[in-house]
Amino acid sequence: MLEVSPPSLEYLETALIVLAVCNFVLGVGMFFLMQVRYSQNLARGIRRLGYASLIVPPYDVQSLEGLWAVAPREDREAIEEVLVGESFFSGEENRAGFLEAVTASNIHAGWVRRLRKGRTLERVRAARTLGYFPDPRGVEALTQALRDRSPKVVLSSVLSLGRLKARAAVPALVEALPRLPRIIPDITLTAVLASCARGEPKSLAQLLKSPDNRLRHIGAWALSDIAEASVLPDLTATAHDSYPEVRAKVARALARISDPPSLEALAILARDPVWFVRLRALHSLGDLGKPEGAGIALAALDDEVREVSSRAAYALRKIQSMKIDLAVEVLRTKPRSSFETLISEWERAGFLDGLAHDLADPSSARAHSSRKSLGVLIAAGVTSALESFVLLYPDAEIRLQIAHLLLEAPQPQVRAQLVALAQDSRCDPRIARCILDSEPVPVAQNPSQAGPS
Repeated sequence: MLEVSPPSLEYLETALIVLAVCNFVLGVGMFFLMQVRYSQNLARGIRRLGYASLIVPPYDVQSLEGLWAVAPREDREAIEEVLVGESFFSGEENRAGFLEAVTASNIHAGWVRRLRKGRTLERVRAARTLGYFPDPRGVEALTQALRDRSPKVVLSSVLSLGRLKARAAVPALVEALPRLPRIIPDITLTAVLASCARGEPKSLAQLLKSPDNRLRHIGAWALSDIAEASVLPDLTATAHDSYPEVRAKVARALARISDPPSLEALAILARDPVWFVRLRALHSLGDLGKPEGAGIALAALDDEVREVSSRAAYALRKIQSMKIDLAVEVLRTKPRSSFETLISEWERAGFLDGLAHDLADPSSARAHSSRKSLGVLIAAGVTSALESFVLLYPDAEIRLQIAHLLLEAPQPQVRAQLVALAQDSRCDPRIARCILDSEPVPVAQNPSQAGPS
């Protein structure tokens, strides 16, 4: 074998020196590059502030065009940034005059020309800037740019149309959807369509008839934010769509329309074979809050998918409020899991906090009703949250009342847990004495199970 001799000490010293010199040169170079960049940004910021001090009310076309004409070409980008900023911060009393002055000037016309004939970066910047100044010529130029060969220009045009809420652009957007570049996320297209079609959702209804699953999904998604009674027939017809995502978005849209056909469609969707469609339908039933939806939500408490049963509990809470009679009915007629799902939803909504708060006035009718409700829950085994109330609830008198209610519970494990709480250092001494000094409540024995006397 060929033997390789180890490098000499002189060789290693030379290598380390060369490495140190290279690192030093690289560090110095980076420092100077950062200094140059910082100086450029500082100069740019100073120029922008200078132009901002010149663009002030009262706004007029001549002053804007005069400033644009004398400004060096490299400064016009800073002027554009100032104009965009003024479109937000000019104030309500000056905003209309400012927008009118900009759109009537040659500056706005130059943006339109650049969007049509400029280089790619110029077209992108022009498309983005036009989105801050509502004008029919700008909207027309942006809709034409939807056919641009550059995906970046198309994306900027789509975003600007959405920012303008350009209702006139809806037909062009709908027609261009199949060929728009895939770099534009569906959620962006949905938001833009909803923004432009708000107040006129019927203009998007044709998307629900498209043979393309993606286009139907986008249409239903956009309508779910702006649906009105005018599109109810289209939505109910699409409730039977073959694509689950479309059915789920239709269910979301139906929550905005409280007509009977909407409830009928949601009743069908609440029994859909796909779990997230059922979930969305139940949520919409809860948002509508119509009494007719209570039976559908009650049946869905038994759903095998926990998320769906939780949403059914949400719907019941929104429709029938949090009444102890409903909990008793569920406990009596439904599996234990359905009752626990309902109570968990009520706990998240502050049901137990409300009952505890009512105990502040022991002689009131609300306190009597709340004690009765708490007794039902304790008998049903809903004690873990109440045990934490004994330890942590702010009002000591209410903590004491809840402790007394728990001491009356027939379950031995409840008393054992209370004894453990009494030994906690955070427990109020008076409540701890009440727990430790009380006698265990005897459990009534079923005569059928009693032993020989």
